[in-house]
Amino acid sequence: MIFSVPKMSCGHCTSAIEKGIKAKDPTAVITTDLDLRLVTVQSDLARTDIQKAIVDAGYEASAA
Repeated sequence: MIFSVPKMSCGHCTSAIEKGIKAKDPTAVITTDLDLRLVTVQSDLARTDIQKAIVDAGYEASAA
């Protein structure tokens, strides 16, 4: 799953997002691209659950 996170701009942002997703799925594999502001997630959770975790971390997210 790939999400566009337009306000993700630094290491603190990526850390907060990763922590939020890992809280819901500790086995998730997460990669971030600050230049493109994309978060890629491999998880058994539903797309909506991952998106909610990103939003709960304080960032807008949409499917990319």
